[in-house]
Amino acid sequence: MEALQPTSDEDVASRPVTLIPLNKRVRLLWWAQGALVTVQVTVLAVVVDVVAPLPLPNGLIPGAAFVVGAMLAAILPVLRYRRWRYAIRERDLWIRRGVFWVTVSVIPFSRLQFVDTQQGPLDRLFGLSQLVVHTAALGTSGQLPGLETGQAEQLRDRLAQVDVDVSGL
Repeated sequence: MEALQPTSDEDVASRPVTLIPLNKRVRLLWWAQGALVTVQVTVLAVVVDVVAPLPLPNGLIPGAAFVVGAMLAAILPVLRYRRWRYAIRERDLWIRRGVFWVTVSVIPFSRLQFVDTQQGPLDRLFGLSQLVVHTAALGTSGQLPGLETGQAEQLRDRLAQVDVDVSGL
């Protein structure tokens, strides 16, 4: 785990905050999603190769689509997992994500409208859930994928119970 250093004297946390990684099973989930996308793109490439033949050897486009898709599906989950971190600080939720462009989001508890958990079929297969926090401003939701379902529910309940001292803002 990494330590997040305060950025100013006004930062509420005067000590380093431990950054929490996602559950390791999220890599399996992302690999499965990547494999499904690779299969879909390869099938589409086969259809294009059959219906609209190009002056290329048969199977070149589907083969290239499969190889590129498989490489991306294998590598990107590892890189995503290395970048995703979050921290629950005294007054906010801190999220870092991104492979090529790294984004850091700080969502103050005072701005939270509601918190929910989501779980798709593949999430359920791997025993994972996503925590989603919503704010009043449009497009400022935060999402934490790859949390164990029990952990996501506890975190959701904890964030929903946060008592914000508005007088100090």
